[in-house]
Amino acid sequence: MDAVSTAADATGLLRDRVLLEWYAYEPGPPVTIPRHTHDGYQLNLNLDLPGGIRYRGEYHVVPTGTLTVVMPGEAHTPVDPDHRERDSRHLVLYVEADALGAVTAEMAGSPSGTPFFGELAIGDADTVSRFAATHATVSAAASALDRDVELLTLLAALVRRHAGVPARPIPAAHRAVRWARDYLHDHRASNVSLSELAQASGLSPYHLTRLFTAAVGMPPHSYQLQLRVEHAKRLLLAGRAVSDAAHEAGFFDLSHFTRHFRRFVGVPPGSYARRAAGTR
Repeated sequence: MDAVSTAADATGLLRDRVLLEWYAYEPGPPVTIPRHTHDGYQLNLNLDLPGGIRYRGEYHVVPTGTLTVVMPGEAHTPVDPDHRERDSRHLVLYVEADALGAVTAEMAGSPSGTPFFGELAIGDADTVSRFAATHATVSAAASALDRDVELLTLLAALVRRHAGVPARPIPAAHRAVRWARDYLHDHRASNVSLSELAQASGLSPYHLTRLFTAAVGMPPHSYQLQLRVEHAKRLLLAGRAVSDAAHEAGFFDLSHFTRHFRRFVGVPPGSYARRAAGTR
């Protein structure tokens, strides 16, 4: 029985150099997907039931809540270990081999080739939760900077912890961080990507993210978000409508604006504006 005929839901989304997928299998007999390979890395998090995979000459049962990393070009056969008594959901992320190789080269300070993951299944809670959060962030209609930083942070942590790639010490903060901050101030409402911000600072995306976070106390996308909220507050205090303030401050929709405004300020933007008007 093939996977397509038993899948309750299967969909994908392409973001720059990564492909995200969601799978949900209904209760039923074990599913076997034909033996195949991928050009890039496949990261698969099974959320509900144990999974199974034939990989490198062995059959592996993958516990629930475990992330599997399949190397580029490695033939493998996903096979359910047992009958599914309930729905089984998976989050999948495909990353191009040269994209992960670029992260590794930045971390090591020299070209290091394709990072090698000796273990198929990764179960440490921090990596698993980071993967799930990154999958959600990259798939959501968040800012480009938010998606870029989250993905880069995940990949760097993954190769450091599980591919044995050491990270060089963080150098002292220098003017590149100031240039990046100034650029975010000048373009707070723009959908700035990490590569664009890195170019403005004269650093690589990886080193900018590390330096910026160490010097400022938060990653670039969090800094951009607080700038937008602060700008929106001033617009609301000046009497602008909530929807106008959201758009001018750089939020892509009203629900996104309201959610983050409440996180930083403690009240929805409409309440903030009404209280300010009452004070005036």
